[in-house]
Amino acid sequence: MKKIISFLILLSFLAACAAPTQTAAIQNIELPTATVEFTPIPTFTAEPTIQPTQDFPTFTPPTASLAQANAIQFKANGTYADIIDSIPTGTSKTYVVNAMKGQVMSISILPQIPDGGWGYIPMQIKGADGSVLCPQSVESECMFWRGALPASQDYFVTLTPNGDVPQFTMRVAINSPGKDVQYFSYGNSAAGLSLTYSDEFAPALPVVGNYKTDPELTLHFIDSKTYEKTNLSEAYLFISSTSDAQTVATCTELNQNGGGGPEYPVGDEIINGFTFTHSTSEGAGAGNYYQQEIYRTVNQNICYEVIYYIHSTNVGNYTPGTVTEFDREGIMQKLSEIFSTFTIK
Repeated sequence: MKKIISFLILLSFLAACAAPTQTAAIQNIELPTATVEFTPIPTFTAEPTIQPTQDFPTFTPPTASLAQANAIQFKANGTYADIIDSIPTGTSKTYVVNAMKGQVMSISILPQIPDGGWGYIPMQIKGADGSVLCPQSVESECMFWRGALPASQDYFVTLTPNGDVPQFTMRVAINSPGKDVQYFSYGNSAAGLSLTYSDEFAPALPVVGNYKTDPELTLHFIDSKTYEKTNLSEAYLFISSTSDAQTVATCTELNQNGGGGPEYPVGDEIINGFTFTHSTSEGAGAGNYYQQEIYRTVNQNICYEVIYYIHSTNVGNYTPGTVTEFDREGIMQKLSEIFSTFTIK
């Protein structure tokens, strides 16, 4: 379970509810062709630097109640819902969804933060039998959850916004029995780009990275078990495109003014038939390590940018035996699987 508030932590060396509504459900197939309508990413405003997780206040999960719960229902044959809602500051809201033992469920939150604002939405996920899926302790906050369900029952999801979050989108996905993953498609008709990603990732706000233009899509890796008892803090895929003439003119050049430190050239790589200029950026500070793999190309006077972003911590900072090194190559492979579906029409 992730203990760091990923979209709020802007590191010292970086510049870093009313019934629910649903969108149309995708088909649970290997590689869908229909594009899911994607809620535009709110403007991301850099916040003052926040210290590491241990400095966050203790989170006490609220108690879920069936009488207070808002039922989450998927459309016929649907396997997910994007719930657009709002919750007044200082209050909580509980949702309930029913699922079967062994089904893989994922829940993530995409908050809308006003310019100059600050906020995030921790959650509690609790079974009708009293079992708590997240957070795992009162010392941690649960920002997302994905895993196999332990029992067939109702599950209560309680959201308690912290800060100024006037609106949010909560994605609840429950894969069909026997299916480990389901897939979503993203498309930008203006830029002609499209790609496919699994429910191991969810739309999120970007952290500060070496992108030359703000990401139009940020995908946050949300598979809970990959984080548990490891030093992985967060992993993202950023997608950007722009027709700004100056950016296009310098698209494939190194970005030495980015938010993640200097870039170093790696070389050209062909991804799904398109040639990208690959560079890399690494940084470290206060026991944190940041790695970015950056890919840029120009096609029909549009600059396209794809960035892998991985933030981890030093295993040596923990009590021996409590934390293990995460599977870096495994994370890179999952990011590359999404990139391999990237296409420009």
